[in-house]
Amino acid sequence: MSIAVFSTAYFPSLEYIRHILQFDEIIIETKEHFPHQTNRNRCHILGPNRIQTLTVPIKQNHIKTPTGNIEICSGKWKQQHWRSLTTAYNRSALFEFYKDELESIIFDNHRLLIELNTKILSFILKAKKKTIAINFTTSFQASYKNDFRYISDAKSQKQISDLNIPSYPQVFSEKIGFVSNLSAIDALFNGSL
Repeated sequence: MSIAVFSTAYFPSLEYIRHILQFDEIIIETKEHFPHQTNRNRCHILGPNRIQTLTVPIKQNHIKTPTGNIEICSGKWKQQHWRSLTTAYNRSALFEFYKDELESIIFDNHRLLIELNTKILSFILKAKKKTIAINFTTSFQASYKNDFRYISDAKSQKQISDLNIPSYPQVFSEKIGFVSNLSAIDALFNGSL
């Protein structure tokens, strides 16, 4: 059985998902000190005019708060994210098919970021018809054999992937051109996951 360790990610990138699909089991890092401005609480989608970054607001935390303990702020972010996703993907091939389940996930009352992100990851894996066991770290380790905790993490210089992502049809590609490595839901809604 092949196992790898990943960070948690909000609507993870296509690169992240393509790597996950190579394993039978993944372990999500929950014990690291939460790094700000990373894919753990943000994602990138292609809107009508540009790449949009969607960020889940988190409660102020001390520098050494474990990622598994990060709480989500309440507020209007859910409505804003849903509006952005609908604007970006309502003309895509499969948005109509997935929108009810996705809306339910976004508007559910998740207290912890790890809960929201795990539900999103499970949604993407289910859409891909892939069964992968998801577990969580119980202590922090500096490195692992198959360590993908920093994949698609622009803040870190620990980019470890040279995965080539072929282009696929995107809703606004005629206007903007193809944009690689957006959130995996971009490929999912456009029928290319």
